[in-house]
Amino acid sequence: MRIVVVGIHTEVGKTLVSAILTKMLHAEYWKVLQAGSLDQTDSATVSRLSGAYCHPEAYQFSSPLSPHQAARIDQIPIDVEKFCLPETSSPLIIETAGGMLSPCGETLLQGDVFASWSCSWLLVSRAYLGSINHTLLTLEALRSRKIHVLGMILNNYSEEEELWLQKMTGLPLLGSLRQEQEVTPELVLSYANNWKELWSRTSHLKQLLSGIPSLSQA
Repeated sequence: MRIVVVGIHTEVGKTLVSAILTKMLHAEYWKVLQAGSLDQTDSATVSRLSGAYCHPEAYQFSSPLSPHQAARIDQIPIDVEKFCLPETSSPLIIETAGGMLSPCGETLLQGDVFASWSCSWLLVSRAYLGSINHTLLTLEALRSRKIHVLGMILNNYSEEEELWLQKMTGLPLLGSLRQEQEVTPELVLSYANNWKELWSRTSHLKQLLSGIPSLSQA
């Protein structure tokens, strides 16, 4: 099982979602491109919150910019041949750097590179002015590439907005996030338990959960 976590924008909660999924699915994690925050990478955050094994990034860049700009500043050309899926027998959660159409090198878009891996994708959206438009545009970009979208994770939307987005997109809601004062391993475990229960009631996801061990409080 391989799931790509993609957001509609930056800072929508992809890394927290990835931590919850690695906990829920006993999965490993791979952030292909890390741009900025090298003293506290997304891999380090996921490892701290969920205890998951994190595969090394294909590239790390010093500036918090889109990958092609960060690579240009660091004078490190991006070679997509280095984007080799890690070999593992465990489920794998892959987090994008930014959005679906974020440039990945000088001539390629991130979504086009990742689409070649034949993974399932999970769309993360956070409520802000313009987020519904960004959500629908991202979904349109995914579907135009014939990418299999498992569903949505919605961050800080009202219940009414969640229902509207499900109706408009035709995607199931696979988890909700709320504004949290502090994100801790205990919080991640709580979300993982709640989402696993939700996924177990979703017909096309039951098979994904088969063979996944129960979560413990340890």
